[in-house]
This record gives sequence, C-alpha cells and structure tokens, in this order.
Amino acid sequence: MSKQSCIMVILDKGLQSTPALLRAAALARKGGERLLLALFEYDRALAHAASRQFDLDAYLQGRRRKLEEFAARLRKDGLQVEAKLFWGRPLLAGMLLAVLAEKPQMVFKDVHAEPALRRLLFTPQDLDLLRQCPEPLMLVRPSPGALPKRILAAVDPLDEHGRPHELNTRILNMANRLAVQCGAQVDVVHVFEYVPFPTDPEVLSGWVPDTALQQKLRNLHTEGLQKLGKEYGIAPAQLHLLDGDPGRVIAEFAGAQHSDVVIMGTVQRGGFERLAMGSVAERLLAQLNCDVLALKPDGSRARLQTELEHTELDNEGSNPG
Repeated sequence: MSKQSCIMVILDKGLQSTPALLRAAALARKGGERLLLALFEYDRALAHAASRQFDLDAYLQGRRRKLEEFAARLRKDGLQVEAKLFWGRPLLAGMLLAVLAEKPQMVFKDVHAEPALRRLLFTPQDLDLLRQCPEPLMLVRPSPGALPKRILAAVDPLDEHGRPHELNTRILNMANRLAVQCGAQVDVVHVFEYVPFPTDPEVLSGWVPDTALQQKLRNLHTEGLQKLGKEYGIAPAQLHLLDGDPGRVIAEFAGAQHSDVVIMGTVQRGGFERLAMGSVAERLLAQLNCDVLALKPDGSRARLQTELEHTELDNEGSNPG
C-alpha cells in the first residue's frame, strides 16, 4: 500500500479512544487505509528541566512506548496502524508540517461539545487548523455513531463568497465517495442570500424591495444548483435551495435533517486575514452541532509550504517517531 495512503488522527494527550479515533478507524477499515496516530506534545517546564539534567529523551521514549501500546490494541482489530510522537512548539506549526509530510487523505480531530449551548466549542487551535490545514479536515463532535448516515454538502454554484468553482467539485466528489463507503444519504444545500435592505433611515424611508430582481437572481441560483446536481448524480429531491444567512440557515437545516456531517469548503488565509473571524464557514461552525469536514481548493498545499518554510520548531531533545 502506498505510504501516502493514510488517515491521520490527532490524538488526545490522554491516549483515549475518542470519537475522532473511532470514526477514523471505522473509515480506514472500510477503505483499507493505513491509520496514522499522531500525538503532538510540548511541555515548557520539561524542556527547561532538560537543560538542568532532566532526561527528556527517556521521558519521550516512555511516551512513545505508551503510544505504541495504544496502537497495538488497534492492530489486534485488523487495522494497519502507524504511530508517531511529535515533540516541539508551536504545536499548530508541528501539526501542519506533519500533514505536509505525511499527505494524509483525511485528518481527524476531536472538538468539545457543550450540550447547554447546543453547539460545538472550537479552541483557537481548532480554528487555526481549520483555516490552514491543506488536506480534508474532519472536526468530530462526541456522538455514538462511527460512520455517517446522513451527509450534507454545502456548495456555492455561482462561486460567490470568494470560493473557486473547483471547491464544489471537491465537496461533491468527497460527499459521493463517503456515501458509497458508508452507505449514507447525500443532501446538497445552497443558500440564496439576497442583498439586505438599506440601513440608512433616510434611504429606508423611500425604499421598496425589487421583488422581480430578487426572483430573477433566485432563479439563477436554482439553475446553478440543479446543474451541479445533474453533473454529480444528485437526485433533484436531495437538492435544497435555502434563503437567508448561510451560517444560520445551513445549521438549522442540518439539525432538522439530523445530518451527521456537513462538508464545506474553506479558503486558506494568510497574514492579517487569518485573525479576522466572520467568514461563512466560521459563522456556520459557531452554530453547528454535528461533525464538520472542511476542504481546501487546489494550491493550498503549496501556499502553506511557502508560508512554513522558514518556521523552526523548538524540539530540543527529540525527533519525531
């Protein structure tokens, strides 16, 4: 089997069998993929103690033994499993460099769910990983199922919101592939967001919505969605055109459909843009209560490689392994 053919799981430090690991293992078993268990660690106190005769190498060897024991339990279930410990900081850069080096077909990571808020809670690291991970990233919530049974693919057939058209191809190909592997149903959703009314009171007083123009634009979106559905073999009954704010209405629709995962495209950002919240994807994330599979357009790997080529990890006392 090709070395590049793997599914990567970013493990919890406690080496527990988490929902992300269970989902990744189930998918790897279905597709005959290699499972890569990736544990990313750094402890500043231990790194500092290493300069005062603390045997950091012995500590890390112990961690690798525990990681290997954890992997061995999965191998007993017939999975092909490789395990690697990555020591260094910043952790996010280490994760991204590992993804670039390993070229996984998909990356799985757990996120915390807050039942009282009825949504997922994403750490800053989760969001940064979402923005920059060049390979498909599955952010997994706690739930009993191993494989998805209802998949919701969010597309943008008219290429608005700055997303290139080929992202639709990646999203729908992934949705169809997962559906075949998991025996799942695919629904495709697109949101028509009409230009909002003026906020200036003086303008608003004489403003009348152009319903004819609104319907004309909505028809264009409908035709674009139907064309996509026909191209990728999605039945008309599974195509859904919604109206309103994309982040809110997609989350509401996913909840009503009992979707297990929402597949969406995200555009890689750099520099100051990465600090800005508010993209459609990030607004959607704040309201969803199911797994999220985020895909990047072509060229993301090369852009990330360029951005990270001068990044140096502080990994004193250790090499990945």
